[in-house]
Amino acid sequence: MKKNKLIQTLNNEKIAVFSYGRKNSKRCYNKLLRKFHNTTIVDILLDKLSKFENSYFGGYDKEFEIKCKKHGVKFLKRSKKSVNIDYPISECLKFVNKIDQEYLLLVNACLPFLSIRTINEFLNSVIKSNFKSTSLLVRKDNYFFDTNKKPLNFSTKLKTLNTKQVAPLYEFGNALYFFKKDFFLKNNRYWDWNKVKYITTDNKIELLDIDTEEDFLIIESLWKNLNDK
Repeated sequence: MKKNKLIQTLNNEKIAVFSYGRKNSKRCYNKLLRKFHNTTIVDILLDKLSKFENSYFGGYDKEFEIKCKKHGVKFLKRSKKSVNIDYPISECLKFVNKIDQEYLLLVNACLPFLSIRTINEFLNSVIKSNFKSTSLLVRKDNYFFDTNKKPLNFSTKLKTLNTKQVAPLYEFGNALYFFKKDFFLKNNRYWDWNKVKYITTDNKIELLDIDTEEDFLIIESLWKNLNDK
């Protein structure tokens, strides 16, 4: 069993914790492997995954396999086709059929600030709910409009703007996805959306997601500033 004196992770024999990646992401090429301050995004990710007993990373390129070996995370080979498409998700994650565990926790690879503590708390909630499909929502306290620019969560009779008093809305977290492996393999989707359990969070730093070149520059700068102190 992997151990760390500073971090005690929540392990369960039924659950595999995994992520996946590729070099040729369209909006931010090679974002996982290129230099990110004094490390890489994939090294940050694999360091977290390595704390869990059953951890995997799905990749195609040799560089990812080498990184996985360094961190002690099981490497699962993806097909060349799967790293050159964005969907369907069933093709992108076809490699999960090689995982033995009954349940899967997918960790977004592009969230460097996502903490072990948050993942642990998420898994603890999952286990308490008897392994119900689960994901994250982020609370947003602001004024929102629909595509026709009509207010969604406030009245047009409002006279004073104060986000402390506005009715919040919730945004999908795009961070942690817990689901049953067999359901995914049979239905080509994570879950039945009518049965998903949601955990809400206000932590916006942990959910900073690197999608674009601009995201990479901003989040790298924040990472450097916080880690060099």
